[in-house]
Amino acid sequence: MISRQEAIARRFGAAAASYDAHSAPQRHAASRLATELATLSGPGPARVLEIGCGTGHLSEHLRRALPLAQLVLTDIAPAMLAACAHRLAGADKVRWATMDASRPDQSGPFDLIAGNLVVQWLDDLPTALTALSRCLAPGGTLALSLLGESTFAQWQAAHRARGLTAGTLPLRSRAAYAAAFPPEGSLTLMQEIWHDEPRDGLEFLRSLRAIGADAPAPGHRPLAAGQLRTLLRALGPRPAIRYEFIYALWQAPARGSAE
Repeated sequence: MISRQEAIARRFGAAAASYDAHSAPQRHAASRLATELATLSGPGPARVLEIGCGTGHLSEHLRRALPLAQLVLTDIAPAMLAACAHRLAGADKVRWATMDASRPDQSGPFDLIAGNLVVQWLDDLPTALTALSRCLAPGGTLALSLLGESTFAQWQAAHRARGLTAGTLPLRSRAAYAAAFPPEGSLTLMQEIWHDEPRDGLEFLRSLRAIGADAPAPGHRPLAAGQLRTLLRALGPRPAIRYEFIYALWQAPARGSAE
C-alpha cells in the first residue's frame, strides 16, 4: 500500500498538464506572498529553496525579484518539476530537484525557504517546519502561504446541513498554524479572505481535480450520487467559494542570539 504522501504526489503529478488553467487561487496566493517578501529588510537572499514549486507560479516571482540569487526549486511530483522547468526555460542560477518538503534533503544553508499553498498537505507539520528551519542560515526566513480553516466554508456548511462530513482536506486555524512553527524564531502571520467564482458546484469540484487537490480526508467515504447532486444544487449558480489565505514569515534567530 502506498503512503498518503505518495498518493498526493501521484495526484498532483497527474494534474501537471491541467494545473495552470484551473489554479487562479494558487496564482493569487503566490503573487501576494511575493509582495510580502518584497517588504523584508536587509540584503537580498543569495540562496533560495522553494518547496512544492508546482508549475512555477511562485518560482516566476522569485526569479524576477531575485535575479542574482541561486534558486533550488523542488516538488514531490516529477511532472510538476518538468512543467516548472518549462516555464522558466533559459533562466540561469536555477536548479530543480525532486523532494518531499517534510524531509528536506538539499544542501543548505538557505537565506530564504518559500512555499506556496503546500505545507497544509504535510501530515506532521510541526516536525516538517522544524526540519525546514534547520536548513536556514542564521537570520534566514521561512515564507509560506497557507490555507486556513474557513476555506470552502460553503461546501462544508452544505454538508453539515444534511448531516454529512465534507471530504476536503481538514485545515488548521491561524492559531494552530502559529503553534506549529519553532518557538525560537520570530513569526508574523497575515490573513486574507479571497473568493473564487466557478460557474457552478460541479466546476468547483472539477477544478480541484484538475490541479490534483481532490485527495480526500483520511477515512472519508465517497458520497452516493444522490447526495452529491443535492450538495451541488445547494451551492447554486456562481457560488462565491471562500479561500482563507494565511501568509507566514518566520525568521530564524540571528547568529549569536540567545536560544
